[in-house]
Amino acid sequence: MTFYVMALTMCVVLALTWPNGEAAAVFAMVTPLLSVLVMQLVVTRDGWRRSGWTPLGLGRLGTRLWPVAVVTPVAVLLVSEAVLRLTGLTGWHLPAGADSVAMLVDLPVMLVFVFFEEIGWRGYLGPLLASTGRRVPHLRTGLLHGIWHLPLVFFATGGYLTEGNRWIIVPVFLAVLTCAGQVYGWLREVSGSVYPVVIMHTAFNMGLAVAVASTATDSPDAVAALGREAGVVTLVAVAAAALWTSTRRPPAPAGTTPTTVPTATPVGAPVR
Repeated sequence: MTFYVMALTMCVVLALTWPNGEAAAVFAMVTPLLSVLVMQLVVTRDGWRRSGWTPLGLGRLGTRLWPVAVVTPVAVLLVSEAVLRLTGLTGWHLPAGADSVAMLVDLPVMLVFVFFEEIGWRGYLGPLLASTGRRVPHLRTGLLHGIWHLPLVFFATGGYLTEGNRWIIVPVFLAVLTCAGQVYGWLREVSGSVYPVVIMHTAFNMGLAVAVASTATDSPDAVAALGREAGVVTLVAVAAAALWTSTRRPPAPAGTTPTTVPTATPVGAPVR
């Protein structure tokens, strides 16, 4: 778990020392990538061989699954936003032109930063946990991913999950990311690539930004508890997707052969 300890420690340091919580949350997305680089180049030294990067799912685009990667999070958010609208908690709000342009500009930036995140979670950690033979490795990865956010929630001012009662929101948030871990992990296995996961993660983040910008509410705490990224409606929708994927064993991606996974072999250990 050296990888995870490094990523979590860096996130804690950022949350405690960075004066701007929102900026800390953005730069924290780089910590999984930095941890992968340390593991690959220093700890295991697998990264000094080209084949050492193969298990991270960087060699295939997985384009066949890109539509699924976009449609799934959009569908989850549509359900969540529909419930919020039907309950009267939100109303339509047309975003300003400048806000729309800003979101379009943010898209490629978000793709890059989500890639920095996912190369760690579903590129490195997910396959590593799966290789141990333990049960539900994708759910474990999702839970660890959720816990990694907690320093930003509790230590960084305005960093993450700023609305609602944290003692209610945080457990639901952890459950959402745990279930999402199953969906992300399944997509990673089916595609043999980390890129569809990056697209799915980005699509959810962008969809959430659009939802926030295009609605208004007088009850932000109730909205946070019911919908968006840490609400019970979102949890039910994501849990349903997780259950569906858990019943379908991923086939090997076409044109590929089984590959090894990161092994976390200590420096100096004999290579066989």
